[in-house]
Amino acid sequence: MKLAEAARETALLVESDRLRTALLNSISHELRTPLSGIIGSVSTLMEAGDLYNEQTRRELLETIQEGAVRMERVVANLLDTARLESGMLQLKTDWCDIEDIVGAALRRIGDMAHQLTVEIPNDLDLIRADCILLEQVLVNLVDNAIKYSPPASAIAITAAQENGSMQVSVLDNGPGIPSEDLSRIFDKFYRIRQPKQMSGTGLGLSICKGIIEAHGGRIWAQNRSGGGTAFHFIIPVRGDGAIIPPKAGRLI
Repeated sequence: MKLAEAARETALLVESDRLRTALLNSISHELRTPLSGIIGSVSTLMEAGDLYNEQTRRELLETIQEGAVRMERVVANLLDTARLESGMLQLKTDWCDIEDIVGAALRRIGDMAHQLTVEIPNDLDLIRADCILLEQVLVNLVDNAIKYSPPASAIAITAAQENGSMQVSVLDNGPGIPSEDLSRIFDKFYRIRQPKQMSGTGLGLSICKGIIEAHGGRIWAQNRSGGGTAFHFIIPVRGDGAIIPPKAGRLI
């Protein structure tokens, strides 16, 4: 028994060390890349900004903004991971309009080189949820679709309501996910083997899973018959059994 217990403890230590190394490697890469762009653009503007025309200066400022936004996403994912692991993730629920949540997520993502469509019926109920955390889920899912889909390909966000639950889906036209990876893509730090290494910390999908499960829902992925991947999550409309209020402007 003692030998078996010691073996388990050793395995846990090895796994903990592996995860720590993976985290440090991911963070260093994800922060170094945008920082390099920010530092380079700032240095150029400070040292020779007067030599460039308005368009070039604007492009340098956009590089700074894009780098800062990318770093903000990394930090947000790290904070969410820490809260999930410590059990300190507390939902601040309110009545949310899924269309508003999608809009806020897309504003955070900004411009994208993809054909985006959003299909949300006007008659969906408000949902009782943590609007900020659901926004983070959508940011992570759409960012994942952008990362693994060819430029100019289609990405769709859909929402539907049935039997007291809301289902939201993010559909892409990327290469799909190998069947052996479908059950593991929501594991922390798990990365699908790709011919070209993609950026990312490997935390985004695991955070999505933790947030959705905290809402009493579930999240899953499946390959689409015509190619690409569909990510779905479903949560109760009334997480605490409260009476659903009408949307603004809706007649009772």
